[in-house]
Amino acid sequence: MSDFRSTRRQFVQSVAAAGLLGPAMVSSARAASGPNDRINVGFIGVGTMGRGHLRKLLGQKDVQVVAVCDVVAERRDDAKTIVEEHYAKQNDLGTYSGCAAINDLREVLGRKDVDAVVIATPDHWHAAASVLAARAGKDIYCEKPLTHSIAEGRRIVDTVRSNRVIFQTGSQQRSEFGGLFRKGVEYIRNGAIGRVHTVRVGVGGPPVACDLPEQEIPAGTDWNLWCGPGPLRPYNEVLCPKGVHKHFPAWRQYKEYGGGAMADIGAHHFDIAEWALDMDGSGPVLIEPPAGDTTTGLKFVFSNGVEMFHGGPSGCTFEG
Repeated sequence: MSDFRSTRRQFVQSVAAAGLLGPAMVSSARAASGPNDRINVGFIGVGTMGRGHLRKLLGQKDVQVVAVCDVVAERRDDAKTIVEEHYAKQNDLGTYSGCAAINDLREVLGRKDVDAVVIATPDHWHAAASVLAARAGKDIYCEKPLTHSIAEGRRIVDTVRSNRVIFQTGSQQRSEFGGLFRKGVEYIRNGAIGRVHTVRVGVGGPPVACDLPEQEIPAGTDWNLWCGPGPLRPYNEVLCPKGVHKHFPAWRQYKEYGGGAMADIGAHHFDIAEWALDMDGSGPVLIEPPAGDTTTGLKFVFSNGVEMFHGGPSGCTFEG
């Protein structure tokens, strides 16, 4: 990836200040904004994770949330209320009405008053939403795990670069938890256990096929749009919970829409392992699948000879 040399630093600085900053950045130079410019942000997906990011960015003085988008009416209306009550209180106003509640992300991307977007949709929407946002000239923060495939990742990188926008995907373990993961990485990099030869990453298994029974689609839920670029199948609330919820929905366990714990938690722990090995810029040179039907044992080999395995205790175990 290119060196960070963006002349529009405010979006990244605001994301970092909100605790969202993570490992991967694609950037490209573009016309500079004035130092006092406010960044107008649209949120695409305001479920549990999206609302968490929303509350954090509302605390940034150089950010103005102007639109929230979700395929469930109750969620987007709730997010709109959160935004407008915040600005009414912040500006000592009786009421505030300046945040649009939108169903279709394409409407958000078509708004000229939106400078940047936060994408916190289910995983199967990440690549399409990011590509559409880049084509619309919006700077982007997108949740992890970023894509379902290497090809989707390359498409995002190419589109971001050709449209000269800023793209950021983050990992809480790099930016939160009091820097404990960073300290662990420094411990390994500084040779505290000698030369590392093996890493074991304990996360859950891969996804399974979705065989959930059909349920009635709740009023106010755009189920076709939820399915989007994924396969269209009958509605089930396990995939798209009714209304506002506080849990992480299990769509992530099904291969049509997520990558199972292997991707959901692996996006954290495999990332930390590569960070500690100082392999962010290359990744493994060889990947060997496990034998038979076992769900662990995936092997990665790096150019420095280090071998990393899927398996072992929860988290990252380094052997030196």
